[in-house]
Parts: sequence; structure tokens; C-alpha cells
Amino acid sequence: MELLRPDGSAATIGAAKRRNVLAALAIDLNHVVSADRLMDIAWNGGPPPTARASLQGHIAQLRKDLGDGVELVTRSPGYVLVAPRSMLDVTRFEDLIADARYASDDEAVDLLRAALALRRGPALADVEAEGLRRDVSDRLDESVVTAVHELARRLNRLGRAAEAIDQLREAVAMRPLREPLVELLVLSLHRAGRQAEALDVFHDTRLRLADELGVAPGVGLREAFHAVLSADDERPPARVPSQLPRENRGFVGRGAELAQLDAALDDDGPIRILTGPAGVGKTALALRWAHQVAADFEDGCLFVDLRGFDDADPVAPEQALSGFLRALGVPAARIPDDLDERAALYRSVLADRRLLVVLDNARSAAQVRPLLPGNSGCAVLVASRSRLDDLAATEGAVRLSLPVLDREAAVAVLRLLLGSERVAAEPAAAAELAELCDRLPLALRIAAARGSSHPHFTIRSLADIYSDERHRLARLSLPDSGGSIHAVLTTSYRRLDAASARLFRLLGEHPGAEVDYFAAAALAGTTLRDNQAQLENLVAVNLLQVTGPGRYGRHDLIRLHSATLAAGEPTADRDAAITRLLDYYLHAAESGLRAVEGSARRPGQQAAHPLAELPNLPTAQAALNWFRTEEANIQHALALATARGQHDRACQLGLYLDRFRRHLSGPDPRELGEAMAQAFFPGHILGNSVS
Repeated sequence: MELLRPDGSAATIGAAKRRNVLAALAIDLNHVVSADRLMDIAWNGGPPPTARASLQGHIAQLRKDLGDGVELVTRSPGYVLVAPRSMLDVTRFEDLIADARYASDDEAVDLLRAALALRRGPALADVEAEGLRRDVSDRLDESVVTAVHELARRLNRLGRAAEAIDQLREAVAMRPLREPLVELLVLSLHRAGRQAEALDVFHDTRLRLADELGVAPGVGLREAFHAVLSADDERPPARVPSQLPRENRGFVGRGAELAQLDAALDDDGPIRILTGPAGVGKTALALRWAHQVAADFEDGCLFVDLRGFDDADPVAPEQALSGFLRALGVPAARIPDDLDERAALYRSVLADRRLLVVLDNARSAAQVRPLLPGNSGCAVLVASRSRLDDLAATEGAVRLSLPVLDREAAVAVLRLLLGSERVAAEPAAAAELAELCDRLPLALRIAAARGSSHPHFTIRSLADIYSDERHRLARLSLPDSGGSIHAVLTTSYRRLDAASARLFRLLGEHPGAEVDYFAAAALAGTTLRDNQAQLENLVAVNLLQVTGPGRYGRHDLIRLHSATLAAGEPTADRDAAITRLLDYYLHAAESGLRAVEGSARRPGQQAAHPLAELPNLPTAQAALNWFRTEEANIQHALALATARGQHDRACQLGLYLDRFRRHLSGPDPRELGEAMAQAFFPGHILGNSVS
């Protein structure tokens, strides 16, 4: 029993009975202990008539001895010691054990070790109150044994059985007839390669059970014994799995990305993530590289399609591990049911092997993490539409974002399926068709496959067909297989939460290729802060790309997909979102003009719906830089306002465009007149004079 000062030195408690009283109060920290019980404990069951007065004296002295943060309070029918649980080693021990119960294996090991480190021998060894010492010692010893058992179980699941052996031996010495504890010690010794010691522990326990209880070992302990005896027979034969699917015959380009993946092999235990939008060719690149380097992995290659973005449920880690373990030669009967135990066995089997593990179409870090080998001799390549930030943060994984193909490679894909002669005859049309497909490999292959089935079509006619935005997504499909750009984008969209899905739909109303977070917030009708998480969610599944600070871009096919979804929104909601967007550009442009012109004079009527959040444009240069970035979007907004018959807003936007352009390049009255005329008389050709 120790009372420690803040500097760690021990304070003098004094009389033995005072020590008894403090121990009893501490053991029931923050709970009332009756005066009668305290007297019974302090005087070992025989308190004299003067005991109550003496107890009050001990209480008074203890109040002087206790430090800050601890109170000894009188509360009927006795006293209560009030202090944070962290100030008493017993309660801190209990809290660490409780926290470990729901923690991951790695975290639980740390928590349990911290708890057990608080134990420094028999409890209350220097307290004379025999009854209290006996009760507390029994309870705490049981807690220690339970904690050691849980620690050993977690270490075994992590493939670190040897680390548990010493504490297990001590716990077995405390509870020699507790068979689950002995069973775990036998298995830990066995897994640490100490078979002879494991057999000795079994035989000692068998004799003790017979002598003291007259029983034989139970099923669990007998199975542990047989596992030791048959260790050589149960060791899985070395197999060299070769699970890589056939690679895509029409693979082109990606030289830079292949070189980056090759460089990863120079690192210890590399984990690489290929991420990018649907249809960009992640699986094709992963297989091309895996086939190229397969010979470097003498112990084989494992592959699984985790189906993270399919319509059906993704492959569970347990299912993937079962397939991997069978491929590595582990009999089905030896594969544990528990996920953590299955993952630990997988890491153990791979411990001294050099394999390549390819995890395709991963949905989340939680799906991937159990499939990661534990040694540095294995390499892992993960392909996913998600960025898998958790793996980058916790496992040191390096992310490789896959862009669309460059124009030359995109045309080469068309050449493979349409034929060299057709592409050579119409190079400009082929390049245009590649751009209409966003240079996405999947879209290029679909367009080329449909074109090859109509050899009498010119490439120009194909480009004209796909140039119609109203039907482009529908035409980029293969009726026989059901594959389409719309389908793969829809599976990404379905992974979004409700708020992010709504924002994605509303972004379909934005007419530009890029959008900043102010415009996105205006569309959604939210604040920047509230909208930021949704933007990040769209980036995380590659439905948006970050193009600069606060700016986001998207492929044209993704824009068309979100526009298709937006068309299904209620008309009133769409109208309100578009009005908010137009008003955002009006107010932002007006704010910029004030900075440039140095006055509050407006070139037109103020927009109807003031916005709370606008870009900070404190100087003329900042305003002009903003306009250069947003000029195309303002021009698109002008066209949008015109098309929707919002002529007041169109007029204002036209005036703002003209004023900004005058400041950048000088006045051009004809340009202003054309903008105004197009706003009110769209489609008309102006004459030489403008009024």
C-alpha cells in the first residue's frame, strides 16, 4: 500500500490501522464504505469500544496526508475516497482491461501489457488486515490471469505466440488446473518451435488433473497435444500459386506508370495502390505489370477480384483469405473461422516466402488490410476506384493515380479494333472520337467494338454519332454483355452517402469543365464548410479530381452522367440550384469589379439572392486573376441563363464579362453588343453596327 506524491516519492502513511483504513477506502474508490466495515477491517474483526473515535482520528490524519485531486468525504453511513480512477493502479488496471476488450489485436496487446505492467507482486502485501488482503488478492489474481490469457490469445492471432510464453507460465503457476490457460501455453510453445516444452507442460498438467481432481484432460487440451505430435504431418506442403488472369491483349501505353511500379520493387514490403475513375484501365495496368514481374517472385502470385464496386456484395476478407490459404497448400480443415485467426495463419504461411499479391477492385481499407502479408519479402498491388487514404496513412502505401490515356495511346486503342487502314485514312476524326470517349480505355474499346461491327461506317460518321451529348452515354454500351460507361459510373455513384450523391447530381447542372468550391456550395445551397466533406467524398471515389486549390475537374462522361441524374430531380429543386449558381457568379463578378474599379457602382441590377460566401478578392490583381480562371464558366453561365430565359441575369453577366475584358485587353464595344444581343436574341447574327 503506497501513497505517492506528485514527484513520485512515497508519503508516510503511519500507523498500521491507518494503512488498513486507506487500503479499504482505495479498493472501493468512489464508493461509500461504512464506518462499521472500516472498523472491522482495521481491527481484524475485533474492534474495541474506542474504535469509532480512533477511526475518526485516522480519517482526520489521512485528510491531511492526501494530495490534490483526492478527497476523503464523510457520507452516511461512513466515508468515501473520491479521486479520478487513473490515480489508483487497481482501477487503472481494470480500465485498461476493459478498453482492450473491444480494441484491435495490435491495440489490445499494448493495452493489456500496460495493465499487467502495473502489477508488482502480491496485492496489499504490507497491509495487516488479513481478510481484506485475502479478498483483494484473490480477485486481482483472477483479473491478472484473465488478462494474461487474453494477451496470449491476441498475440497468437498476430502470429507472435513466443512473446506470450513467459507470462503464460506465470499464470499457469497461479491457476495450474485451468485447462484453457494450459492449452494456450501448449499451443504457444508449439508455434514457437518448442515442441518438447509443450509436451512437458501437457504431461505435467495431465498428472496433476488425475492426482487432484481424478479427471483426464478435456477436448481442447487433448487437441493441442495432438497438434504438437502431428506438427510435421500438418505442415502445409510448399505450393507455388499462379493465379494471375490473362492480361488484356490490346494493352497500349502506360510506360511511365509501369516504370513507377518497377521502382516500387526496390522498397521493402512495398504496397502500391492504383487508383483512378471507372474505366481508366487500372486492372489492365495491374495485370500487365504483374505478368512482367511474376518471374521475380519465386513463391508465386496471388490474385483476387474483390468486387468492391459491383452491384452484388463485395468479396469478404474471410472469403478471399480462404482462397489464398487453399492456394498456398493449407487444408480446408485447418483454416480457422475467425477472421483475425485466419489472417494470422495467412501471415504465418507467407512469413518466409516471396510472393506478389494483386488485390483488384478493392472497396475499402478494411477489406484490404487482412489480406496484407506481414513480411517484407512480398509485394502488394491494390487497384481501386477509391483512394484508400487509410492504407496510405496506416500502412505506408504509396498511391499512383492513373490518368486517362494520352492522345497517341488513345488513338492506338482505336487502331487495334478499327484497323490501321481506317484510322490512317481519317486521323483527325480518330483523334476527335478519342476525345469524345474522354480517352478512357473502356469507352474507347466500346466505341471501337461497335464501330468494327459496321465496317462501312466512316470514322467521321462514328464521331458525329458520339458528338451528340444527349445520347453519348447510352451509345457507349455493349448490348450483349451489358457493359457500359453508364453502368460503371452508376456503381461508383451508389457508394456515395445521401448528401454526396445529391451534390453529384446538382453538379450536373454546372455547365463548365471545372468548378470551384464556392460554386459547388451555391449549387448545393450550403456553406463551404458543410459542403467540403461531400466534395472530398466525390474525390475519394474519383468522380471529381482536384485541379488546384479549391478547384475540381471531371471527365466529360462523368459530367454527362451527373447531368442525366440531375434530370431526375424535382423541377423546383433544379431551378433553385441553377438560380443560386447564376447569382453566385453575378455576386462574385460584382465583388471583383469593385476591387478593380475602386467604386461601388454596379453595371447592372443587383442579383436577387445575396450569398454569404464569396471569393476573397481584396485587390484589383486578385480580381483579374479570378476572372481569368473563371471566364469560361461565366461565359457558360451566360449561355445557361439565356437558354433558361433568365434575361435579366444574362444581361448582367454579359455586362460583367465586358467590363472585365476591357480591363484585361481594352474596350471592345462590338464584343459587348454581341454578348447582349445573344442574351436577348439568341441565334441571331449581328450586323456591322451595334447600338
